[in-house]
Amino acid sequence: LGSLIIIYLRLGIGESSPTPPANKWAVRLPFSIYLGWITVATIANVTTILVDNGWEGGPLSPINWAATMIVIAGLIGILILVKRADVGFVLVLIWAFYGIYAKQSGNTTADVGNILLAAKVAMALLAVAAASKFKKWLVV
Repeated sequence: LGSLIIIYLRLGIGESSPTPPANKWAVRLPFSIYLGWITVATIANVTTILVDNGWEGGPLSPINWAATMIVIAGLIGILILVKRADVGFVLVLIWAFYGIYAKQSGNTTADVGNILLAAKVAMALLAVAAASKFKKWLVV
């Protein structure tokens, strides 16, 4: 994740300097998508390590812990949109949240209401925020 963040910053993704379309689509967009997936994977992996070591969410229930992780990932997405207008990164988060929502909506064994709510709200907020940055993202 650290190496990828350095590459992302050195490529100047989301900076206001003009970029040739070939560079944007062949270099910047793939790195934006890659950083988005590695961000999601890092959050999931840290959670898995904690659970493997017997951590059960501290003061939060496992359901509320999962919802909190969705909120944190959503806040990272908003930060990337505000600082970099990087719609590619945010589309990955929306896709991941949809995957969580689709998987958990069929879960009848647990009360997953908070997870479903967090995923729906995060998807909606990120979609609206990404739509507002889409024109800028196409130009940069």
